[in-house]
Amino acid sequence: MTAHIGEDAALYALGLLDEREQATVDAHVATCQACALLLAQAYDDVAAMAAAQPQFKPPPQRVHAARRWQPALAALAAAFVLALLPSAYFYRENVAMHQAMVADASAMARVASTPHRVAEFRGTSANVMYGADGSWYCVVVRGAKKPMDVAWMHDGRQTMLGTAVPHGDVAILYLPQSHRMDQLALLADDRMVGQARLLF
Repeated sequence: MTAHIGEDAALYALGLLDEREQATVDAHVATCQACALLLAQAYDDVAAMAAAQPQFKPPPQRVHAARRWQPALAALAAAFVLALLPSAYFYRENVAMHQAMVADASAMARVASTPHRVAEFRGTSANVMYGADGSWYCVVVRGAKKPMDVAWMHDGRQTMLGTAVPHGDVAILYLPQSHRMDQLALLADDRMVGQARLLF
């Protein structure tokens, strides 16, 4: 393989290449430092997206005191409530988690199935993966301690796009935009901390 691995790095990290394609990538990165770094970055991006999945805490358990005059009935009612409340809570959380997973799966499918590029925000540990046609953008900030805003810089103006909210040490913002943005800025407390130039 003489050509660099390019977008195959993300597909490899997502496990979407067949055995022959994986072997080709393995052979190439064994001799190409640039592609080995690109593949490591792809693994970091996939891990960052996985780490951004919402984490759910178990519901608080409440025990109702039995009334003196009906201890057996109160104990039975308490057992029923304890059995029913967690079930309702877990059902609601399961629906929310499923919706988040569907949204993330949709984003990951888009990342994996369309040609894409990666640009770094200079001076930070953040980068942006984006569709070659400008139809989507995914900003990943590693080591994030607080939310960071993302803005599109154009015509001497700044258009706010959204906020990358940390989940653990990683903050992610997925933007299903429909136009090309050639310069993005990362802001912390309204101060620009990094810029990324995107090539189309």
